[in-house]
Amino acid sequence: MAFEYAWLKILQVLATAKRPMSPEELRAGLARFGFRFEGTRLEDSLARLREQELVEVLVYAGGGESLGSVAITAKGERKLRGIVRL
Repeated sequence: MAFEYAWLKILQVLATAKRPMSPEELRAGLARFGFRFEGTRLEDSLARLREQELVEVLVYAGGGESLGSVAITAKGERKLRGIVRL
């Protein structure tokens, strides 16, 4: 599976924060680097990263697909270090 540059930036922002972030905080952090996600593109990217077990996405208990917070996993940190080292 191809690894998009935008996904790398998502992992970098999450790793720098060192804490779970709300989708709004993540979107603002990415915007500082010039990454603006239109519509549900951020949620789609997070779902792809979650499938690869690189991020942990928590949803609100009320049901639906409303995201509560996003955090990088240990596997995501290892992947990020491996890519940045190159």
